[in-house]
Amino acid sequence: MLRILTVVVLLVSVCACNVTKIAKRMTAQYLPNAPYDVVIVPGIAYDTATQQTNGFNARIIWAKTLYDRGVTKNIIFSGAACYSPYVEGKAMKLIAEAMGVPSQNVFSETKAEHGKENVYYSWLLAQKLGFKKVALAADPYQAFFLEGFIETNLPDMGILPIAVDSLKKFYLPVPKIDAAPAFVKDFVPLNKRESFLTRIKHTNLNNLPPLPKE
Repeated sequence: MLRILTVVVLLVSVCACNVTKIAKRMTAQYLPNAPYDVVIVPGIAYDTATQQTNGFNARIIWAKTLYDRGVTKNIIFSGAACYSPYVEGKAMKLIAEAMGVPSQNVFSETKAEHGKENVYYSWLLAQKLGFKKVALAADPYQAFFLEGFIETNLPDMGILPIAVDSLKKFYLPVPKIDAAPAFVKDFVPLNKRESFLTRIKHTNLNNLPPLPKE
């Protein structure tokens, strides 16, 4: 048991080290291309009954930081109601507006239920809105997870991760909002609607048509 635990700890340490290096490389590669027309921010479950996670808050604060610094002109928050009865993209949009991002510069994508779908549907929305220079704005671990999909399908898309050693700086409270506009009546969580194998299939985007090229 101790040997297995040691191996797990070593694997986590190696992964964290790789993510740190990759996040730094992404920043060096994509930040000089700013300003972007829009950044895509993947959602996390929102629930008024519980305190929001650090990751939820960090993604919104990171997006606003990029907006305030002029790195992006607009923000798309992406996510359906997956594991709580609130549409993630709508709830995050409402919070960003409460933090001072002008409503005309923040948008919500509400179909995505998996990470790659966040990119897929948000890119389609960005094209519909006329945005050309698009980047993903996420925590470093999700950026690491999505990089391969982006490089294969949308090689012109930038990736702007939070630096691993700066994550805690974004673990701050966000404003409380009236989340009623994001509430879904008769909500059923994703793990009750889809089997594990189906969720894996959707995560790999086997259920969606190929992305049209820009």
